[in-house]
Amino acid sequence: MRQARAVWRSVQLLGVALLSLPMFVWVFANCSIVVTAPMVIKDSRWLPNLARRLAGVPLDGVYWPDPPPPTLDEDGLYRVGDNLVKKPRWYDEFDRLLHWAIDDPGTRRDLNWMFANFFVGGVLAGLAPGLIGLGIWLAFTPQWPFALVALAAGYLAAPWLVQVHNRWSYVMLKAKHDGVMFRFWARVRGRIKVLWFVTVHFLLALGTALTSTVVLVIGAVPIHVWGLWIFAWVPLVMMIRELTSFRRKDIPAPYMPAPMLPPPRPDGMYRYRNQLHKTPTSYMRSARYRWVMTDVATWRDFASAYVDTLFGLVAIPMAVFAPSWTRSLQLKVSRWLLAPTTQAVLAQRVQQLTTTRADATDAQAAELRRIERDLHDGAQARLVAMGLHLGAVERLIDQDPAAAKSLVAKTKAASAEALTELRDLVRGIHPPVLAERGLGDALRALALDSPLKVTVEGKVIGRPASPIESAVYFAVSELLTNVAKHAAATRVIIHIRHSEHALEISVIDDGRGGASPERGTGLRGVQRRLATFDGTFDVTSPPGGPTIATLKVPSPATPPPAQP
Repeated sequence: MRQARAVWRSVQLLGVALLSLPMFVWVFANCSIVVTAPMVIKDSRWLPNLARRLAGVPLDGVYWPDPPPPTLDEDGLYRVGDNLVKKPRWYDEFDRLLHWAIDDPGTRRDLNWMFANFFVGGVLAGLAPGLIGLGIWLAFTPQWPFALVALAAGYLAAPWLVQVHNRWSYVMLKAKHDGVMFRFWARVRGRIKVLWFVTVHFLLALGTALTSTVVLVIGAVPIHVWGLWIFAWVPLVMMIRELTSFRRKDIPAPYMPAPMLPPPRPDGMYRYRNQLHKTPTSYMRSARYRWVMTDVATWRDFASAYVDTLFGLVAIPMAVFAPSWTRSLQLKVSRWLLAPTTQAVLAQRVQQLTTTRADATDAQAAELRRIERDLHDGAQARLVAMGLHLGAVERLIDQDPAAAKSLVAKTKAASAEALTELRDLVRGIHPPVLAERGLGDALRALALDSPLKVTVEGKVIGRPASPIESAVYFAVSELLTNVAKHAAATRVIIHIRHSEHALEISVIDDGRGGASPERGTGLRGVQRRLATFDGTFDVTSPPGGPTIATLKVPSPATPPPAQP
């Protein structure tokens, strides 16, 4: 009876094996179509689950549970992946289901099993029924004595073959295990990826090397023979830099800052070292030529192309046997050849500091002009009027006490208004709450003063430097003003993150979106204000919202001083 049940089980497993490859093709085709992938992946799971039940493989934990629907985040928006939206759309839901179905390890196990089971499981399951069928066929032929051998072999081997098949199914389909076949294909895929990376790197280096050779050969021709060479050199070098950038990837650009056009001399000419140029075009052509010729990174690009080409010839076969080590070595070689030199880093830093300090000087001059204008048109005018009123009071106090009393009342009101304007002016220079209570409480005061519903999350640890506090305060104030004026928002969140490296503040609103520093001076002013302190400012504002404006300044969190 045991052998008979094993033969029947082999027939069942053979049917599953014959269905597994067509099911794999069906699922793979729908994954290529994408639109029907989540539904087909879920509906195809009945076949591997049938194989699990036949092999006694536990079904618990095989697949991820169904994904929960999107829920409201703490800021009143729905979180879909890494995005916040007012309301999930149909394609958000589809994208969520697609990632859930494809990223599930159970899906990978099922697909590996469907493909391999047709060949491995089909042979194991079909061997016993095949021998029995062969024996039945031989019984009606002249070779009938061999029929008993085939029948006995198939009948007796069926239990052992079913056990081997069950073990195969257990290895391929059990939960929380990627299976032997998957690990094998994962290793193969890893080697293919590294081989592709090294090959592309080699081809890019070879192309750059060939282009560099052409440039160097043409450049060897004397300029008096090849008079137009100076016009072609810079474009050719810039083309080589573009080719090199594909190999650089995450390595910072090492080039010296590009030359800038200086203001003209009194005679209208432009001076570059000891050479005078009549036009800006002539000046920039000469300056850019010397710029690329004297930049060490230009020649390092040329040299790196040849070195990378030679290295690639060796790295391509190495990637097959030691992929991780080869990729790591390739990245180290690229970084050694293409990373910025100390001189280039310093030059870029000087240029950044020059630009940001110039912006800071311009902003400071504009702020002084604003203060002067506010004092002249506001408090100063009121103080002058108060002096005139007091002079009139002095003349009328004996002749017309009632008129003098009226002027005193007007003077008193004018003094109150002048005091209010002075307080507003002082608050615009450096708010008292910022000086007395620190940045965290100053931001909460901004939230209370805003006409919108503003929530402040997180806290500032310790006290950043006073200039940084002021810059961040006015930057957030400008952002809240922009939201109130242009965003048509109902709710704003000020989220504070203060780490041991930097202070980061995000202003998030649920308005109409579409904000960009390129469209207005306000956001560009925030960028310039923060750049003075090596800060950054990023805006993410898709049409329809939400808008997330994030500013970050290098101000490590420091614990507040202990109270005496």
